[in-house]
Amino acid sequence: MKKYTSTAVCTLALTLASPVLAQRTDDNVVTQSDDAFGKTVGDEQIGIYNPGDVRGFSPIDAGNVRIEGLFFDQQSGLTDRLIDGSSIRVGISAQGYPFPAPTGIVDYSLRRPGAKSLVSVALNYGPFGGRSGEFDAQLPLDGERLGIAAGAGYFQEVAPFHNSSDVYAVGALGRYKPRDGVEIIPFWSLIDIKDEESQSLIFTNGTFLPKRIRRDIFLGQKFSDFGGTVYNYGVAAKADPFGLDVRLGVFRSALEIREDHIDLLFDTDRAGRVGSRQVVVDGDNKFASISGELRIAKTLKDGPRRHTFIVSLRARDQARRFGGAAIADLGVSQIGVQDFRDEPALVIGPKTRDGVQQVTAGIGYQGRWAKVGELSIGIQKTDYRKETIDPDPSVIFPVTKSKPLLLSANAAAYLSDKIAVYGGYTRGLEESPVAPFEAVNRNEAPPAIRTEQKDAGIRAKIGKGVTAVIGLFDVSKPYFNLDATLRFRQLGMVRNRGIEFSLAGEVAPGLSLVVGNVLLDAEVSGEEVDRGLIGKKPVGTFVRNTNINMDYQVPGVGGFSLNAAFIASSDRTSNAANTLVIPARAIVNLGARYKFKIDKTSALVRFNVSNITNRFGYNVTRSGAFIPNGSRRYALTLAADI
Repeated sequence: MKKYTSTAVCTLALTLASPVLAQRTDDNVVTQSDDAFGKTVGDEQIGIYNPGDVRGFSPIDAGNVRIEGLFFDQQSGLTDRLIDGSSIRVGISAQGYPFPAPTGIVDYSLRRPGAKSLVSVALNYGPFGGRSGEFDAQLPLDGERLGIAAGAGYFQEVAPFHNSSDVYAVGALGRYKPRDGVEIIPFWSLIDIKDEESQSLIFTNGTFLPKRIRRDIFLGQKFSDFGGTVYNYGVAAKADPFGLDVRLGVFRSALEIREDHIDLLFDTDRAGRVGSRQVVVDGDNKFASISGELRIAKTLKDGPRRHTFIVSLRARDQARRFGGAAIADLGVSQIGVQDFRDEPALVIGPKTRDGVQQVTAGIGYQGRWAKVGELSIGIQKTDYRKETIDPDPSVIFPVTKSKPLLLSANAAAYLSDKIAVYGGYTRGLEESPVAPFEAVNRNEAPPAIRTEQKDAGIRAKIGKGVTAVIGLFDVSKPYFNLDATLRFRQLGMVRNRGIEFSLAGEVAPGLSLVVGNVLLDAEVSGEEVDRGLIGKKPVGTFVRNTNINMDYQVPGVGGFSLNAAFIASSDRTSNAANTLVIPARAIVNLGARYKFKIDKTSALVRFNVSNITNRFGYNVTRSGAFIPNGSRRYALTLAADI
């Protein structure tokens, strides 16, 4: 199970789309990728983008998440007990997608039990000595008309900083499809996380990177645990009354945090001495939302032309409880060595509460002309309201309201059977990032922000099953980060311009490649930049990010393939003043997989070595905290489909 953590949500296990309940032995992220913009299959993830980073921004933080193409206000992660896939809708992959978003869209697909009974099991060892077991099953009750799928998993996860945690995941869904065009999928899942120790965040007291430290032991505090429960449930349905395409999704997403800690190492000098080690102690927080979308479309055919008219209504009701964290001051310390302390007795203070109610109505048009091109236009009117209640009754926050009109237009022209050009313009109202733990206003979520995107490019089929895409993009939105007082607030505007490239497909018999590259020019503007308080480059941004992934089916050895990945990035801006960078770094991963039969049972053995040269380097958070990258690691998976 793979876990992604932002400041307010815990995002778990993203997987690639497939029309039926996927068999684990068929998982292969390289051969199943149509482009290099970001795919995940099981515990494999490739691409220049991921659900937390598209063109320098996070679709999840922005609220641009969908389930089966329907609006989903994600507050907690989705388990792959339910989710059969995810894809990043950006650039030409967003063409023809109803109401695109400037930060890109993460679209999840639910598992679909089919007409055959199936049990899949997987045992995993690694990385870093972690262990897990997963069980999934599908049971047809009436052929393909009616079926259920369910699964469970237990994970002793170990992160690159060698913490430990216990994670339990269960989920179930049903599928009722009485005929083509009608389908109902209710689902439910729960993930419980216990004793997940937090990673130490290093802040230096000058313009330098922290010294090199050990990566093979846990260097945080044993009491700095995270514990919480994740819930996601709802229903996705579609029907075709009176020749209409009607789709409905209603979803509940919640994260209940029992305890939470973060280990902050402030005032760290070149020798690794820490002037002030502080642990943020928090708990009893909750982030929850009910959301959904009703979409009705009507398609009219006119010879080679097809016209689709769309009406959409989206809504969400979000409630959050946070704040009141206590600070444990542990005094001086040292990075790179174990410095365990006793857990302090602290009392968490009263909580802040906020709520968001938003309703968005939209109308759209999609036109497609065979061998000529396509056009999509959308207009949305949204009504956004946010209210924050401080535990101190003397502190009154103004109610935030916004009712913008949001426009989008995208077009593609087919120059030939193999070449298409595209372009688009999109405006959005998106959620702003949540204040990180090291902020004095940690977990605070500023009001929604207005965003804008322009992009264009060309897609070419350069061989049988091989597609190349090159695109330009220009995304603008308000820029949030920590100011000199460690308050998280808007510091200006940020504009991300860039060039993205993708090549994917079987370039030679048995050899599949997924190659991606993005060149990014990110620039901040505003009063803070004009006064010289911050530089023009956002913290953590790169100029280049390259991903090359390969899968080679060895001739004469059926079911055996070799895998390789090359991941490289340029220097990264690592402080607000733009006077320090993390040097360019390249990582190589190697692996192999062998799929075989035991009687009638399909089985798979997969072995991977990541960061094979054990390259050391630091990563930086958007607020300027340093964490080391993961060391060389090994992972072994045994899977079977019965």
